[in-house]
Amino acid sequence: MPSMPHSSDPDDQSPSPGEQPNWLVSTLLVLACLAVVASGWGVARLAVGDSPHPFDTTDTPESPFPRPGAAGADPEDAGAYVETAAELVEGSSAFHITFRVYDADGDAPADTSPTGTEPYTSGRGQAVYASGADPEFDHTFTTAEDRSVYRYDMGGGQLMMTADRGLELLDPPSTADRYLCSRDFGSAKLREVLDTSTDLALAGPEEVPLERAGLRDTHSAYRYTGTFTTMLGGYDSESESNTLTIVEDAGFELWIDERGYPRRLDYRAANGVGESYEYHSFS
Repeated sequence: MPSMPHSSDPDDQSPSPGEQPNWLVSTLLVLACLAVVASGWGVARLAVGDSPHPFDTTDTPESPFPRPGAAGADPEDAGAYVETAAELVEGSSAFHITFRVYDADGDAPADTSPTGTEPYTSGRGQAVYASGADPEFDHTFTTAEDRSVYRYDMGGGQLMMTADRGLELLDPPSTADRYLCSRDFGSAKLREVLDTSTDLALAGPEEVPLERAGLRDTHSAYRYTGTFTTMLGGYDSESESNTLTIVEDAGFELWIDERGYPRRLDYRAANGVGESYEYHSFS
């Protein structure tokens, strides 16, 4: 796992016992207090050097629909808004994505979904990117049987993975290696929507919930629907290699928030194969 950069507040420095601030310091303190009252805690946080909340915890105010989004894109222009989302992911210095993979309906164990309404989850994983970290990109997938595949981009195009055997340098990398082991994974599904969907359309504004590590966030977003052709990543234990499977005519729902960032993507093909992606944070 790459270590995410973090910062700490400087140590508090107290005046020595008996020391009294002079009139200039007192005046500045009064002005600072007035600024806090007038402008809110945002000013105070900046004054003490506290880092802003991650993007995923920023509350987005309600706004009339529709309105121009990030980079001037209009949410009603579905193609332009999805393009904006892809560009924002590709321009981020860090992101965190979690995902689930669903098997075909016929492959689900009989006792997986007693009600018959829940898809069978064949595995889940996460993808973390942080520019300058070691590794820069970390993609982990664990099957329902607790078999794991770890994929890495060490930077400079050096891709690696480990599964049934030790850490392996992927040289030269295959198309599947480049898809699953590099930061391009972050925007791959958005690019596939743009490249293959002929019925991409705005459905309307909607609140979209996200969950990770026991935390639940809700974001104001625009929901888009349509069908597309996508690539489903996998691992072949016999050849010990990454794989890609084409999934055609998959119906999808895509939520993009009011700032233009993707938040969730769900897709399922007619046979039940599909995935769910949740985009948690960007910087």
